[in-house]
Amino acid sequence: MRRILLVNPNRMLPPVAPIGLEYLAANLRDHAFDPVLCDLAFAQDWKAHLKSSLNSVLPDAVGVSIRNLDDAYFASQDFILEHTVEIIRQIRTLTDKPVVLGGVGFSIAPREILRFSGADYGIAGDGEWAFPQLLECLSTDRIPGDVPGAVYWAGPGLVREVAPRRRDILRMPAPARRLADNARYFAEGGQAGIETRRGCTQHCLYCVDTLAKGTMARVRGVSSLISEIEDLLEQGIDVFHLCDSECNVPPEPLFRMCEAIVRRGLGKRIRWYAYAAPAPFDTRLARQMAKAGCYGINFGVDHGVPAMLIRLGRVHSPDDARNAARICRETGIPCMFDMLLGGPGETPETLKQAIAFAQNANPDCVGLSCGVRVYPHTGLARQIRAQGPLDANHNLHGAVRDNLELLQPIFYVSEAVGETIHEQVAGLVDGDDRFFHAIPSRLGANYNYNNHSALSTAIRNGARGAYWDILRGLRKPAVQVEA
Repeated sequence: MRRILLVNPNRMLPPVAPIGLEYLAANLRDHAFDPVLCDLAFAQDWKAHLKSSLNSVLPDAVGVSIRNLDDAYFASQDFILEHTVEIIRQIRTLTDKPVVLGGVGFSIAPREILRFSGADYGIAGDGEWAFPQLLECLSTDRIPGDVPGAVYWAGPGLVREVAPRRRDILRMPAPARRLADNARYFAEGGQAGIETRRGCTQHCLYCVDTLAKGTMARVRGVSSLISEIEDLLEQGIDVFHLCDSECNVPPEPLFRMCEAIVRRGLGKRIRWYAYAAPAPFDTRLARQMAKAGCYGINFGVDHGVPAMLIRLGRVHSPDDARNAARICRETGIPCMFDMLLGGPGETPETLKQAIAFAQNANPDCVGLSCGVRVYPHTGLARQIRAQGPLDANHNLHGAVRDNLELLQPIFYVSEAVGETIHEQVAGLVDGDDRFFHAIPSRLGANYNYNNHSALSTAIRNGARGAYWDILRGLRKPAVQVEA
């Protein structure tokens, strides 16, 4: 059986299990390949661990998953892809076998990342079916021109990309979640991810989800999801986070999943969290989610000013967000508003209105991201390219030079609010502990989960759940017990 080494280069803390590689491994086994994981997340010496894995496995090919290009946070601007490329280069020194890239991060800008990394091949989009096809091509020295999503060198400096095929995942079997050390990820990461759907029907100005996963919401079958949950429960894992960008668009598949969880008697055995759109969301859905064990919802609200929502390409209204927060209060589900400040048209007045809106809507907490990451091939990228050179655009900050492909962290902050946006937001929040916001001089104290020491410590001490919910708990005053 041909052996494939799957490398997880993600060394962010708290650690996040590589569920994409677990889903991929299941299909590789079905196609007579033997996948072996080289997980660098916990390696004290990643170079030594990588060398040991390659020497012991002697793979026919090496797959590298790219989850993030950067931490998408204006205050820190950690260029994660640069660290991943260092790992790819190290692989190159240790084996002459083909190196194949994949993952959500890679699928954002496949040709650009293949050129930047110097890897041999890539798979954009669904890798479960395309990667085995690519491996078969490599075994017979064929050009992968008919492999959906294949990205490959067609000559010096010339990269070609085959259009991905967005597969129906309704009958996708439940993967055996045994490739990664899920118990350790749970102990040090506080939750396990589950993907219930792929793709998104919305067209937000800045978002890459449609690039990576498609513009249709492709839903997994309920029985497959239940089997995956039960498999993880057998491993001692009972806290989950749905990885879907907006689990309620459309809402009926989510409702059916919740019904199945309740029928199976799992609602009292598990806790789970989700990302959701403020609409469509109603009391019927919220009650069913609560019965099924939902302990928290992160709503992608973005802003509280209608004109700003329109500029960001959002289809919900401020009233939708207020309604979602009210329903969660009535249903007993904690909720968070994720807001994105500094985008096109932002002014000191709209910042003020956004903070006042969130305070009045009264969710349990609010995450404020200042500055909008400009990713390749998004609507925002097209806007800024039409405005001329990056380094002459006063709305742009970060890597504005030698970054034409927008892989390095570059952020849009409206010139009207400028680089003092963090200070302006801090003044508007004025100590309201419902808000998480950027403090550039105190990165460990803010809303960026990347290498957040207090969050990691809390999880090691037994905290479990969505990271915003854990951080919210850390802000609550300790209960005084009288003797």
